[in-house]
Amino acid sequence: MKLAPALVALIHLFILFACDPGMVYHQFRKVEGGTWRWEDPKRFRVNISDTTHMHNIYLQVRHTVDYPLRNLYLFVQVEGPGGRQLRDTVNLVVAEPDGTWKGKGVSKLKELRLLYRKGTIFGDTGTYTFTLEQGMRTPALPVTDVGVRIERINP
Repeated sequence: MKLAPALVALIHLFILFACDPGMVYHQFRKVEGGTWRWEDPKRFRVNISDTTHMHNIYLQVRHTVDYPLRNLYLFVQVEGPGGRQLRDTVNLVVAEPDGTWKGKGVSKLKELRLLYRKGTIFGDTGTYTFTLEQGMRTPALPVTDVGVRIERINP
């Protein structure tokens, strides 16, 4: 019996999550039509209950090999439970100068993870909202999914 590649990938994801005790949050948001537009921010609502351990926060992007540039600027906004906000501009390098993709993947889809914040201690418990926007001069880019991952350090 031959398993479909999507089913094999799903099984691997379940195994990966089951073996990751430090995982606090991991979510992707699908980009409608596989083209990320300026006017399509992606929001992630994360409930944080641990204010004592340090966490690493990652930004993740899946793009096709049709991506026309070497980088992707992201506008990142984080709003904490008390209304405090943090705004950043992040440069995600997706390809080497020679055109080699930095992300991993097979076929036409590549996935890239960027360590956004290392050793972060959340000041308050509650819901944090992460908003990611594509910040390139090109109004629409071949990005299929955008994600946020938070891991507790030394769980």
